[in-house]
Amino acid sequence: MNVQRVHQSLLQHLLALKDGQPSKQFELDYGSRILCVFELESCKIQIMKRLCEDENFTFAKEYFLFKTLDEVKENVFDGWWLFDGTTKTIF
Repeated sequence: MNVQRVHQSLLQHLLALKDGQPSKQFELDYGSRILCVFELESCKIQIMKRLCEDENFTFAKEYFLFKTLDEVKENVFDGWWLFDGTTKTIF
């Protein structure tokens, strides 16, 4: 429910992605994504709006995917939201 706390956490993830840390740590030959799963739809929407307003995330929208827990239970692969409101598959 704390938008500021989640925003700061996602900012830390963004910095790690910029450095390629997840790929290096797990010896992956491809980039990583951050899957954000929320219990409440309203929290998901608030965070997506906040990231749209943050210039730090301008070129990172493809790396942050959003769903509610109910949406994940329904279909884990399809229907992930980017913070600009578009949808895509997980792969």
